Amino acid sequence: MADYNIGDTIRLKATIKNFDDVETAPASVTVSVYKLDGTALLTSTGGIPSLTTGTTAQYYYDWTVSTGLTEATKLMMLWEWTGPHKKRMNFNVVPTI
Repeated sequence: MADYNIGDTIRLKATIKNFDDVETAPASVTVSVYKLDGTALLTSTGGIPSLTTGTTAQYYYDWTVSTGLTEATKLMMLWEWTGPHKKRMNFNVVPTI
């Protein structure tokens, strides 16, 4: 699990593929970030990712780690796209030393 500094901007990335391992663009895709207790730091209404130029379904979102966090915290990034599809990843943020 990766560690990032509070206040840094990090790039959240996802590649969406079908069961044949072929990139497939969904009708819509969003990204959210939560504390593990469920507190939202970035909601899907604000987390509209960009499509990487020259790709079919490689998305990214540049997110600045909330400076409202003051101590090491475990976070969850949640990608959701059309249908019941989700991708979840956990990561840590730590205060800048």
